[in-house]
Amino acid sequence: MTKTLILTAFCAAMTSACTTTPAPRPACPTALQMEQPELLGRWQADLPGLPGPVSLQLGPHPEWNGTVKGQIQRPGGSAIVVGDVDKGKLTMEESADGKKVSGTWLGEVVDGSCGREIRGEWLDANDNSHAFVMRKPPKTAE
Repeated sequence: MTKTLILTAFCAAMTSACTTTPAPRPACPTALQMEQPELLGRWQADLPGLPGPVSLQLGPHPEWNGTVKGQIQRPGGSAIVVGDVDKGKLTMEESADGKKVSGTWLGEVVDGSCGREIRGEWLDANDNSHAFVMRKPPKTAE
């Protein structure tokens, strides 16, 4: 009887823990507050000196909680991107062939941008460095 009560209590606690809703995200997160939810969606990237436009579409990574996976489109082709943002720092890798890294994005969320602008450097497959600015387009009324 005691084992049954303990098991029942444990199962109830686990069900409750698994069904709790996450805390609401801030409407205007600081750079340090930015997490995966703010990284999701469509972004435009400007890489001065390189052909553009460059656009990214990021969604939740199907295997790694808290990270993103998506597609980058630039003149001449597309690539898969995978990454995350942690304590205001963005790290993403892209792969044109799905096997080896063809670019690395290292950036910082701009404080005061509400998680809608990231600045940093993009390293191509040969480790050539290019500055970038990533911005989320304004929200549109639906």
